[in-house]
Amino acid sequence: MGDVMGEMWQEASEYLEDAELAPHRRRHQIRRRALAPELRGEFDARLLAGEDVQSLARAFNIEPWYAQRRAKRVLSRASLDRPMSPFLSPLSEMDEDMTPLQYACGLLGTRVRPLRNGYYVLDGREAGPKEVARAANRLLRERGQSEIPYPGLNPLHR
Repeated sequence: MGDVMGEMWQEASEYLEDAELAPHRRRHQIRRRALAPELRGEFDARLLAGEDVQSLARAFNIEPWYAQRRAKRVLSRASLDRPMSPFLSPLSEMDEDMTPLQYACGLLGTRVRPLRNGYYVLDGREAGPKEVARAANRLLRERGQSEIPYPGLNPLHR
C-alpha cells in the first residue's frame, strides 16, 4: 500500500509541475479595440473613398463598434471641413420631378450614399429609406423649413 501511495503522490507532483510550467492555459479574449495612430490616416482615407465600415474593421483588425465610432467622427469632420462651391450648394427646395428620397439625399449630401439593395449608408451605418428621410427631416426642422412628407413618418396629405 505504501508503494501505491508513493506512486500516486509522484503522479500528482508531476501534474503540479506541468501546471507550473504552463500557468496560463485558460483561453482569454484578445482585445482589438483601438486603431494604432500610424494606421488612422489610411483608415480615414479608405473610409472617405467609400469603403464599408465593417470591411474596414476586418481589414484593420479592430472591433466593429470602434470602427463605427471612428467613421462617424471622420465623416462629421469631413463634412465640416469641406469648402462649399457655389455650384455644389446643398438643395434648399424640392424640384417637381424629385422623389422624397432624392430630395433627402440631396439635403444630406456626403452623409448618405445609396447601396444596391435599396438601402443607404447614412453616417457610416446601413440605413433604410425611413431613416434617411428622418435624418433629412431633422435637418429641415433645424433650419426651420417644412419637413419631407414620407409614409410612416408624417402624413403625406395635410
